[in-house]
Amino acid sequence: HPYMYKITFATANESSALVIRPFSEKGTLKDLIYKAKPKDPFLKKYCNPKKIQGLELQQIKTYGRQILEVLKFLHEKGFPYGHLHSANVMLDGDTCKLLDLENSLLGLPSFYRSYFSQFRKIN
Repeated sequence: HPYMYKITFATANESSALVIRPFSEKGTLKDLIYKAKPKDPFLKKYCNPKKIQGLELQQIKTYGRQILEVLKFLHEKGFPYGHLHSANVMLDGDTCKLLDLENSLLGLPSFYRSYFSQFRKIN
């Protein structure tokens, strides 16, 4: 799918998995929002609230449509994706692509599992 970030190499065994993707100079959606460089340390990138900027309306429309299209594609194929957040959306020009699609295959819990599990009626 055009809105999934490519994997260069992947391997797994009984106790671990390794996934390698190409490095992106532009970084993730979170990097764009925080005006951060991908190679900077985490605390330097994300712990200064003065650097945070919003996205332009056209960017929100474009990125939102692309994310919804890939989520719809995954849903139609019966593939769960529970790790949607700005750090899992890689920017490639004016296109955004999802990362960490393999998490559900590896049995990792959803990013939002802790929020869902507090509601007893949600299975």
